[in-house]
Amino acid sequence: MNAQNGHLDIGGVFDSTTEIYKNCFGTVWIVALVLLIPANIIVALLGNGILGIIGSLISLAASAWLMGSIIKIVQDVEADGRVDMSVGEILGAVWPRIVPIVLLEIVVGILVAIGLIFLIIPGVILALMWSVSLPALVVEDKGVFDSMSRSSELTRENRMRILGLAILILVLYLVLVIVVALLAAITPILGIIVGIVLGVLIYPYIAIISTVLYFNLVELKEGLVMASETVVEETLIVDEGPADPPPAV
Repeated sequence: MNAQNGHLDIGGVFDSTTEIYKNCFGTVWIVALVLLIPANIIVALLGNGILGIIGSLISLAASAWLMGSIIKIVQDVEADGRVDMSVGEILGAVWPRIVPIVLLEIVVGILVAIGLIFLIIPGVILALMWSVSLPALVVEDKGVFDSMSRSSELTRENRMRILGLAILILVLYLVLVIVVALLAAITPILGIIVGIVLGVLIYPYIAIISTVLYFNLVELKEGLVMASETVVEETLIVDEGPADPPPAV
């Protein structure tokens, strides 16, 4: 278990993410190409105006489908260390959950944005509380608000560590942005090419982190509960004392 004294091990999250990333990178990007290329073509053909709104909805659905698919892929790899599901099976498993995924992203996005607008700290707290709500929705087949409650339960007592994880990811992102900007200032074409390459390599890694975080929190919480129950059971067995002697004949 990736835990230190009952707390989330951030280094363990990164190690697990890197390992899963290596094992499922090809599958993730096959799924991404299958979903995003047709969606982008349709959006380009529809153009702006009323048809553009339809295109935006298609793009939103494709992104939700991709996020759900990445979660399913990570779930598959978590089971035995490799991707056993086919691309068709992955897409088919996520298809019924697209609308709840979109609704969850909208609800969480609006509430976190409101928290950030009125006062930054409440928005950050809400973001940390619901940071694993999407994996909870897909993996546990929960509804929108049940997934938010489940995420709040799982992240309790580890939110500062999750904040540290988020800060590390933000720093990584800013470094990449600076590198791309410097290259673009030297040679615009080189900056564009490097930006695309880094996006292709980094986006799946960042998307996988939240799902790995979810599985680590589930393991941590449920593992501690199971351990506590075992201790209680063993204590009860010990406290039973010696058996009564057999009756005299």
